[in-house]
Amino acid sequence: SFKPAPLKEYVKSLGVNYHFLEEPIYSRAKCSLQGSSICAYCARMKRGMLYTCCRENGCNVLVLGQHLDDLAESFIMSAFNNGLIRTMSANYTIDAGDLRVIRPLVYVRESEMRKFSIQANLPVINENCPACFESPKERHRVKKLLEREASLNPSLFSNLKNALTPLMSAEACRGLRDAGKIRKESAKRATKVSKIRAERSKNHTRKDINSQEDEKSCESL
Repeated sequence: SFKPAPLKEYVKSLGVNYHFLEEPIYSRAKCSLQGSSICAYCARMKRGMLYTCCRENGCNVLVLGQHLDDLAESFIMSAFNNGLIRTMSANYTIDAGDLRVIRPLVYVRESEMRKFSIQANLPVINENCPACFESPKERHRVKKLLEREASLNPSLFSNLKNALTPLMSAEACRGLRDAGKIRKESAKRATKVSKIRAERSKNHTRKDINSQEDEKSCESL
């Protein structure tokens, strides 16, 4: 539901070639979403559309606009919710090997980007995704948490930038991603084993109960 159509005229005025992609991702997510959040589903779909557009137009580098606040929020969410120390990579090649993704604004605060957009009179498109307004989202909660901490510690985001820099490399992100996959698989196996043991325990309990009932029946005879 994000509609950046007003940017068309602005981009034309710059004399820049552009590609406007449109897809009913939100409505599709409501019909086919399984085992994932709408935000995660939307992110995967948008990446797929961008990769396809790059390939169809002979581009081998995709530039994304995430800023330092985005990376800090992703870092906190990953640590709090998944137990993993990771964030977005600033420069990496996708698994298919034909596209490089870069995020040149990873050291820039969101507030600085907002100031620049106002000073440059850029056409700002407000967030209007219905999924983001149905209920308070985790990223919004983490954003507020970081804002509170930054009001107490003015060096917070500078310190976070220093802490996150080693995690932004492609090698670090790949290693952390692989470690996360191994951890998830181990957790799945552990859950499966626990279920099997619980089912066996139930079966043994049923057998014991049946045996006791059989003994009582024999005694009554």
